[in-house]
Amino acid sequence: MSKTRRSRLPMRLAIAAWAVRASLIRRRPREVQRILVAHNLLLGDTLMLTPLLAALRTAHPQARIVMTCSPAFLPLYRGRPYGVEAMAFDPRDRSTLAALRKAGPYDLAIVPAESRHGWLARAANARWVRGFAGDAWYYRAALDETVPYPAQLEVLADLMARLAGGPGPGTYDPRQWPAPARGSRPLAQGPYVVLHLGAGSPLKYWPTSHWQEVAASFSAKGFAVVLSAGHGQEGLAQAVDPKRRFVHLAGTLDLVELWHLFAGARLLIAPDTGVVHLAKHTRTPTVALFGPGQQALYVGGRFFGQVPLVGVTVSDMPCRDEAVLFNRRLSWVHTCVRPVSACHHGARCSTSITVDSVLAAAYTVMGGADTQPAAKPSSVDTKTSS
Repeated sequence: MSKTRRSRLPMRLAIAAWAVRASLIRRRPREVQRILVAHNLLLGDTLMLTPLLAALRTAHPQARIVMTCSPAFLPLYRGRPYGVEAMAFDPRDRSTLAALRKAGPYDLAIVPAESRHGWLARAANARWVRGFAGDAWYYRAALDETVPYPAQLEVLADLMARLAGGPGPGTYDPRQWPAPARGSRPLAQGPYVVLHLGAGSPLKYWPTSHWQEVAASFSAKGFAVVLSAGHGQEGLAQAVDPKRRFVHLAGTLDLVELWHLFAGARLLIAPDTGVVHLAKHTRTPTVALFGPGQQALYVGGRFFGQVPLVGVTVSDMPCRDEAVLFNRRLSWVHTCVRPVSACHHGARCSTSITVDSVLAAAYTVMGGADTQPAAKPSSVDTKTSS
C-alpha cells in the first residue's frame, strides 16, 4: 500500500462509519435551512461551482450554505461570496470531517462532481443528498436524488447550477464576491500584462519561443510584462526570460496575491488551468490556450458569458477523443486527460497554437486599440491538419 493510500485510510474508515449511521436517516427536506456542497476538487473546478452557489442562494435566500474546500483555497472565500461559508476538507485530516459534522446536520447536500463524495455528505450528517446521474452504483448509492446530464454540450459552470433545483443564477456579479484582503507586498506597476506559463500538465505548456514573441510584442507597445507560474515552475520563467528583462513572479505568489495581480492587469494569457477561472472572478481580460482540454466546456455560457475571456484552440485534434467527465461517459465531451507518457504526438494540441492567433485574441479581448475589455468575448480557432 502506498504512502498516499495509507495516509487517507483513517479518513476513509471514518467516512464509512459515519455514513452507514447517517444512511439510516434519509428524509426529503420540507424546509431547507442548512445546505452542504460536498466535493474535493482542484482550483479551477472549485471556482466553476460559483454559478451553483449563486443558484442555491437564489433558491434558498435564508439558508446557511457550507461548501467543502481545499485548505489552500480558503483565503479566496473569506469574504463569503454569495453568503457561502467555505470549510476546509482534507482527506488526510480527520479533524476536517469533525468540523463539517459540527456545522450540521444538513437538510440538503449537493454533490457536484464524483458521486463518491455523496458518502462524505452522508458522513457529515446530511439527510438528503443530490448529485448527477451516472457513475458507479456503489458511489451512486449514497445519493437520494439524481439530476440527469443534458443531451447536448453545456458549459461546465452552467451545468453545475442545474443541481440547485431552482431558478437560474443569472450572470456573475463581482459585487457578490468581495476581494480577499491583500497584503502590502508590491506586485507590479504601471500598465502590465501577465503571462502565466505553468499548468498542471506539461501537455498544456506552450513553447518557450512563442512566449518570448508574445512578451516582446507587448513590451514593444509599452506594457510591463509579468511572468507567472506555480510553485516549482520557476524554470519556465527563466527559460522565457534568461536575461530577466521582465518581472519574474513565478513560484512566489499565493492565491490572494494572484487575485490582486490579475485584478490590476490589462491582460492575462495562460494555458487552460485553474488561474483562468480565477481571472473570471476578477473580470480580467484573458486569453486561454486550450490544448488537451475542450474549449467549449469552459468558455462562454450564461453565467460567465459577459466575462472578457477569449479561448484559442486547435479544433481538429483526433487525439482529443476521451469522453469522460467526472467518471461519466458523455457523447458531447471531447477532451484528453492522458499522462505525458501516453502522448505520442509531442503535445501537438498545445504547440500548434500560433503566436499570431494568440496576439489576435489578446487585442480582441482588450478592445482592439483600446485597453478596455471587449463587450462580448469571442473565440479564436487555429486550424491545423491532422
